[in-house]
Amino acid sequence: MNRILLTLMTLSAVTLPLQAAEKPAKAPNPEWAFEYRFSDDLEQTADSEARLDEWFRDAKFGAFIHFGVYSALEGEYEGRGSQHRYSEWIQISAKMSAEEYHEVAAAFNPVDFDADEWAKVFKDSGIKYVVITSKHHDGFALFDSMVSDYNIVDYTPFKRDIILELSEACHKQGLKFGVYYSEAQDWDEPDAPFIKPRFNGHRRIIHPDLPEDFEPDFDNYIATKGLPQVEELMKNYEIDLIWFDTPSDMTMERAKLYSDVVRKYRPDCVINSRIIHGGRGVIEEQYLPLYDYVSIADKEVPTSKLPLYFESPDSVSSSFGYKTIGDCYCHTPKEMIERFVHTVCAGGNSLINNGPMGNGQLDPEAVRIYGIMGEWLAVNGESIYSTVRNPLDERPEWGDISASKDGKTVYLHILEWPESGKVSVNGFASDVTEATYLANGEKAEFIQDGDALEIIVPAEPLNEYDTVVKVSFADSVGE
Repeated sequence: MNRILLTLMTLSAVTLPLQAAEKPAKAPNPEWAFEYRFSDDLEQTADSEARLDEWFRDAKFGAFIHFGVYSALEGEYEGRGSQHRYSEWIQISAKMSAEEYHEVAAAFNPVDFDADEWAKVFKDSGIKYVVITSKHHDGFALFDSMVSDYNIVDYTPFKRDIILELSEACHKQGLKFGVYYSEAQDWDEPDAPFIKPRFNGHRRIIHPDLPEDFEPDFDNYIATKGLPQVEELMKNYEIDLIWFDTPSDMTMERAKLYSDVVRKYRPDCVINSRIIHGGRGVIEEQYLPLYDYVSIADKEVPTSKLPLYFESPDSVSSSFGYKTIGDCYCHTPKEMIERFVHTVCAGGNSLINNGPMGNGQLDPEAVRIYGIMGEWLAVNGESIYSTVRNPLDERPEWGDISASKDGKTVYLHILEWPESGKVSVNGFASDVTEATYLANGEKAEFIQDGDALEIIVPAEPLNEYDTVVKVSFADSVGE
């Protein structure tokens, strides 16, 4: 994943508190703000709309999986590297040479991996699609690649194709299956670029035997490894989505090579925007034909509605790969459900990551959080799946709002229980016909005056995470 770290709610360019009486702090880069990154007149192409409408737009909840050689190190190598938030960056943070990292890779043996067990956990948690790292920035592949033997079948004692097994298990459970592929960064390949120029010095740390006059040839990397491996994935596996990442030095021509090979073999496969845009990059209209939806920044939760369909790559943990050494935390179930709800109500999907352990077992804390989310969804799923974004211009202070596609039903997500005993919302210019709590099916007391609506709530929430009120209207109140 991109190294840029985000706060819990990265929203827009704001003025920071003063550090001294006459010296204001430096404002954040304005391009990080949604209003700078997304022009209101942007529209997805007709082809993308059709692909999204097949399943992606209704799915809302995906499982992201960061799994690989780095999982066995848990965030540190020989006392080095634990300061980095993301454990999957251990080769960089610990300044490991290719020889050192290859030794770890050669011993990687996730003997407890059980694709059917993973898929069942995801299914039972209300997850609708799964995306796993087929090749992360370290260049190691979790599939049987004929392009490079630096893969789990040829290079490790495990000798099994994790992408094949998990694809089959997910489809058996009725889940869509996708792969993450680092299309530019590949630390094992000297010709591949780094995400930032300041990392270029790592090329010689990883590959100390490079000639003094070595000049990387990115197009050679694409031609000999990147593009052929993506072609293998598209030809040899049932892939519903491909998740590209860190598009360092990508151009229209280079990105189109990747997009074209995906479309050639799997025309219905959904492609994300990181084929050409960084997570916080300004979205440019000329590149829209290359991909289908926007991946916003890592762990970013929007509070404003966006003109294009999007997905937030979130995580139950502060690290995407499994990490036990150094600073690391997990979100509480309440935090995770609130982040999930806000993402869906803003009009997108939430791809929530877990980092399995090096032995191949899912992280028990991730399983616990997924399970709690699944229990909440079992009762409140109709307020999430196949819904559309909040039809109002802003979200209310007490929570958020989703709506049915026909606009005749809205779902009030009460995330902060009001001391006043009521929640208020303005802007629905149609008569309410009924209001009920999804938690128990009981009628909710309400008062409507013009476009002003008040729901009289009980003294205590009906759900500790999110109490949802289903409000039905005589006519559509949609956008």
